[in-house]
Amino acid sequence: MDNIESLRENLYEVLDSGDDSEILTASQELDKLIANYMLQQLKLSKYAS
Repeated sequence: MDNIESLRENLYEVLDSGDDSEILTASQELDKLIANYMLQQLKLSKYAS
């Protein structure tokens, strides 16, 4: 979860710079990490049932 917060902060910093390429890269990294986290949670809830 700390990685998500770190990448989110990085995205905000990059948004301030206005560089489209850096914004896209930071956004994609954050999206991937969130998607992986959500998949892990789904797998855990599947086994808990």
